[in-house]
Amino acid sequence: MTSRGLDLLGREECLNLLRTNSFGRVGMKIADDPVILPVFYAMVEDEVVFRTDPGTKLIAAVLETRVAFEVDDRSDGWSVLVIGHSHEVRHPSPEMTAIPPPLGDRWPAGERERFVRIEIDRVTGRRLTRVG
Repeated sequence: MTSRGLDLLGREECLNLLRTNSFGRVGMKIADDPVILPVFYAMVEDEVVFRTDPGTKLIAAVLETRVAFEVDDRSDGWSVLVIGHSHEVRHPSPEMTAIPPPLGDRWPAGERERFVRIEIDRVTGRRLTRVG
């Protein structure tokens, strides 16, 4: 499906792109200001999960804030956008505790022992249509 020079991606393709990447951006509104923060993440089942320290992202999760999460690839010209609610993971499942080893040293330095998950309400994606 094409819309204004963009190929619209289906849900499964979007989820597959999310599963094959590990760096994204989480966006939320804090007071009157929008904030976009980079995170390394993993997919656990059909949820985005990342580690964080006490601060903006954890506060948003504790408050179960509606957030946006975006992943893209400049060279291939695609972007996936997730809209959902963030939640602090207070009782990590076995799947959650298995996240750090696959990401290895890509977790940022410092105390980041808290998990946040984004329960996906909607996922959309677009790919730039190749010319020629």
